[in-house]
Amino acid sequence: MKPRNTKEECLKIPTDILLDVLTIIVKENIRHEVADVLESRGIVKVSLYLNENVFKHQKVLHNIQSIIDEYNEYRYSETEELNWKD
Repeated sequence: MKPRNTKEECLKIPTDILLDVLTIIVKENIRHEVADVLESRGIVKVSLYLNENVFKHQKVLHNIQSIIDEYNEYRYSETEELNWKD
């Protein structure tokens, strides 16, 4: 049973940036759980348990989501200047 005023956010984190994201989660003392590892896709699913009354938790979540979005844009970009595969 999760505590009151807590919401669960499930993130799909690419293994390339997993250590960076977990460092933020641990440093900010956010309850978390590794929900699944999709080794063939290079993704780890992590559940975060955020206190809805703590603005800092929302800010940390937003920052983590930004990191994931920027990584995905870089990794899967079709434009030449961002596409690292070329």
